[in-house]
Amino acid sequence: MYDAGTRPEGYLREYADEFASVEIDSTFYGTPQPERVRKWAAQVPADFTFALKLSREITHDRRLLGSRKLVEEFVASALEFEDKLEAILIQTAPDFVPAEIDAVETFVRELPAGPRWAFEVRDRDWFHGEPHQRLRDALGTHGVALAVSDGPFVPLETMLHELRRPTASHAYVRWLGTRESVPRFDEIVIDRGAQIAQWAEAIRATAPQLTRLAGYANNQYAGHSPGTIRMLYEALGIPHARPKRIEQTSLFD
Repeated sequence: MYDAGTRPEGYLREYADEFASVEIDSTFYGTPQPERVRKWAAQVPADFTFALKLSREITHDRRLLGSRKLVEEFVASALEFEDKLEAILIQTAPDFVPAEIDAVETFVRELPAGPRWAFEVRDRDWFHGEPHQRLRDALGTHGVALAVSDGPFVPLETMLHELRRPTASHAYVRWLGTRESVPRFDEIVIDRGAQIAQWAEAIRATAPQLTRLAGYANNQYAGHSPGTIRMLYEALGIPHARPKRIEQTSLFD
């Protein structure tokens, strides 16, 4: 993925040479300082974007309740990205259940204008009955995308169905896999070809309803997240060229 000898501080710059966007996980553990956001933005091309995970204090600790000021502080920092802000992901806890739908409705109604928002639930009970309809209504009313994912939480068929019925003009997709499912992260070790084909079909079918679609892969999905995104490009027929990299050589070659 990176040139031989690249130091960690150069990873983002080289990643942005090949890909169009990145999801930042570190913001889940705390709101980034504005100067940190500006530093990230300065390292990438003008058309590169960042998706940020909303802080866990809001989503997991407070479970969306009494967090308006914290959300406003997070958004103030996120907007330092300007046009490079792709979206903010509201990733709720695995045990966030449909009984908490009132909190969802209040929370999305009070979201600050400006960013694109995506909302992720992981309990499969959200996807049927009255809570499902109330969730979709709340998100759709306020232009929030229902984030869809390929992981252990909700059946793939359900996620593909939800993608085809977007709640906003933008969509947010995550290829997650299962934690500790692969032993190494430098190559594809799980054949996800069948799933990728299904996702590509659903994306093509949904595209006419959207202005943007952001998608991010975890290493646990197939073993190598850049490899997963390259497979998606190929399945979607999107031209994609990998940058030439400098290989490490040995004195004994």
